[in-house]
Amino acid sequence: MKASNFKNIKLQKIDNKVKLSCSCQILDQLKEPIINSMLIATILNKEVELLTNNQGFLDISIFEDNSDFFLQKSLDEIKLIFEVSLNTSLRFRDKKVFQKFPIGVPDFETLINESLLYVDKTKDIFNLINGDDRYCFISRPRRFGKSLLVSTLESLFKGRKEFFKGLNIEKEQYSFEKFTVIRLDLSSIKVTNSGECKKLIHQLLIKNAKNYGYLGELKDYSSFLEGFYQHTNKKLVILVDEYDKPVLDNITKKEVSEIQAELTEFFGATKVVNKVIKFMFITGITKLSNANMFSDANHISDLGRHEKFSTMFGYTQHELENIFELYINILSEKEEVSYTQTLINIKDYYDGYSFSKNGEDIYNPYSILKLFSAYEFSNYWFTSGTPSFVLELIKERNFDISDKTSLEYGDELFDLSEASKLSVKNVLFQAGYLSIKKDKNGENQLVFPNKEVQDSFYKAFIKFFGTNGINYSRHLREVKVAFVNKDFKELQEVLNDYFSQFTYENTGSEKLYHSLVYSLLMLTGFKVQSEVLTKKGRIDQYLEIGDEVYIIEYKYKHSSIKAMQQIVDRQYFQKHMKTNKNIYLLAINFEKDGEIKDDILVVNPRDDKALQIYLTK
Repeated sequence: MKASNFKNIKLQKIDNKVKLSCSCQILDQLKEPIINSMLIATILNKEVELLTNNQGFLDISIFEDNSDFFLQKSLDEIKLIFEVSLNTSLRFRDKKVFQKFPIGVPDFETLINESLLYVDKTKDIFNLINGDDRYCFISRPRRFGKSLLVSTLESLFKGRKEFFKGLNIEKEQYSFEKFTVIRLDLSSIKVTNSGECKKLIHQLLIKNAKNYGYLGELKDYSSFLEGFYQHTNKKLVILVDEYDKPVLDNITKKEVSEIQAELTEFFGATKVVNKVIKFMFITGITKLSNANMFSDANHISDLGRHEKFSTMFGYTQHELENIFELYINILSEKEEVSYTQTLINIKDYYDGYSFSKNGEDIYNPYSILKLFSAYEFSNYWFTSGTPSFVLELIKERNFDISDKTSLEYGDELFDLSEASKLSVKNVLFQAGYLSIKKDKNGENQLVFPNKEVQDSFYKAFIKFFGTNGINYSRHLREVKVAFVNKDFKELQEVLNDYFSQFTYENTGSEKLYHSLVYSLLMLTGFKVQSEVLTKKGRIDQYLEIGDEVYIIEYKYKHSSIKAMQQIVDRQYFQKHMKTNKNIYLLAINFEKDGEIKDDILVVNPRDDKALQIYLTK
């Protein structure tokens, strides 16, 4: 930090005192202004608090008794006093210390005992448990702190007040009354059928009961829960983590409906014994119907889209800038960019999740912790767990990820669905791979939340459908070179080699070939759009590289001539003719095995003779 750009230096005699004042700008190590920050400095043995404005400037005024001494000083000497004092003592007001990060630590008490960094969400928890709903459900994507919150609720309802010292809930004068806590983690064992799901629930219930000395027989859920309450004489708090894991592990299998029916039985029982239940909290990735969970207003309430709880998981912009300020400074130095630019880069990479209609954007907490652990931008969240259930569903439904019309925002996005009828769009949204954003017209649209998710999704998509050891990075480089050099024969060879890495068993459909080309192009860094609407139809793909525009039409088991005829007949290029951009029309035909046997046709639409060859109308 450095004080510079001194101005408005003044000396004023007021009664028996002298007022010394000036303005200056506070810059970081890259000479970028430090804005809207509280600072402390020692000037003439006085500690003063200072506040920078949105341009990094601050005003300083101090009063001294020794008026004759200061009145003899020149303004340059006064400036020097301020400059030396500030630059030898200036610091942020809040003293922050480095803490270890709770990466892979979902246990609240371990986190507190080991003094790991904790972003305090206990005010949100207080509002949750003191709200109108006793049965609550909130879904969030992977690695968003769901298990940590369940663990926090467990400690809270067990009355372990000592772990909440200094946290926001302590200020709310919460009673920390003890209850009988039942915690079920349905991700603890992988199940493949309803029998295994039932066995898992039984094992977890019995394990919880033994912790309280209850050895009752588990014939049915409702009588077991009643007996558990009578044994402890304290109302039950039921916490269910990853309730939908058994379903998602079997999302494309016929057994999924039976597994969901087993969940129906358990959650239905919690309604039957509601008199002995103090509070119930359920979390998972998706929102499923037909588990009797959301059927009645007086049973389980879905709070996942409530603005009141939109910031309970993940980190807000305010939390990022205040809690991670030290780490942001280090990252900015390592990246050799300003503090402000570092914030922009973090936002592009890890921000963008939105969990309510008007809620603020949320950062992925796992990615933020990993970022400041390694001080390197990378795709941490996505690589922490392959989204196999999402990709399996895309394959099973023969879903074209390049078709943006199938990913349009609509109210059905929030509809309840049976597991066997979950749409790809709903799963992508609920699992965190898509987020709601406003377009330039203020309309809601579904998009990738950030760069991390976008790049990682396309890479995972290619790897999932490709053969083991597929080297798409080479194809990515060669495709970029082919477009830059306008070498379309080379482009054909690269795409043929690319598609040789996929088996017909895994692909074998026009939609998947579209998706695989689209995924590769999206990783080039070029501006790529798919299914672009025109007055006369939809362009398969639109590619922009600097001053060059490529309008691409694909055909499957037809001919490249037919593809070019469609572009020319429907004049997909018309709106670009008035620009100075170079326009190229590309026609590509895939055979059944993905091979491009026809030459890729290329036409300049400003060449009338070339257009006439393909004009059929």
